[in-house]
Amino acid sequence: MPELPEVETIVTRLKSELVNEVIQKIEVRREKSFGGDCKKLAGRKILNVRRRAKLIVIDLEKDHLLVHLKMTGQLILVDGKTRVGGGHPTADWVKSLPSSHTRVIIWLKSGKVLYFNDQRVFGWVRLMSDEELALELEKYAPDIIDPLITSDYLFEKLQKRSSAIKLVVLDSKVVAGIGNIYACDGLFLAGIDPQKPARDLRINQIKKLLDSLRVVINRGIKLGGATIDTYRNVDGLSGGYQDVVLVYGKEGQPCPTCGAKIERFKQGGRSTLWCPFCQSQKK
Repeated sequence: MPELPEVETIVTRLKSELVNEVIQKIEVRREKSFGGDCKKLAGRKILNVRRRAKLIVIDLEKDHLLVHLKMTGQLILVDGKTRVGGGHPTADWVKSLPSSHTRVIIWLKSGKVLYFNDQRVFGWVRLMSDEELALELEKYAPDIIDPLITSDYLFEKLQKRSSAIKLVVLDSKVVAGIGNIYACDGLFLAGIDPQKPARDLRINQIKKLLDSLRVVINRGIKLGGATIDTYRNVDGLSGGYQDVVLVYGKEGQPCPTCGAKIERFKQGGRSTLWCPFCQSQKK
């Protein structure tokens, strides 16, 4: 699933291309993928493109388009031979569009075309009023890089949670924007066992974890996110965090700190990568 750095990168790329564009028409190819009356969009001007948590908000002259890429979603803007955007790295990045995975197409009066592709059809695009958008965004805690997230804030939240710390930092009701790649790397950098009960962390550990998560998230933003796939070198769509990951995807490889083998286990249905020496609960 695209995480905060990937979504932030998509927003940055699309904002310069979409602001002040006017929607000509929209085609919904899969009803499940679009919520709202698409006929209302014709003639609407795009005022802004922004991110909240892992959501993409496209602000219009009236109302908003809210996009959640989920596991396999993509937003790809095509302008002649140029493509920008991002999301789940599949062949849709480079092959002819629309593809069999294209769910929504937005034509702009300038001739540019925005494609929402989603292989597994978990993602969605929704037309929302100001009130509907506000209610949806209220479901999410502040972003991990938001100054509102302090060590005291996290301490208060974690004291109420007996679940493993990795599962808690992935919960967008506690803190938004952290996905599996950055959770693994952040916990490693902080030297914290991903299985440790959240409420057992001391305040100094929480401060170190917060600092570490922000380090890896900001590094991901700077590098354009992670593209761990065949298409990681496609200009205008890929990122570079995969070249500097600390432990994610490195099962069996030596720990960059101690040289012990990185191990993997399942946690909440996802793979957790860690160093059992550097992140021992006994430390």
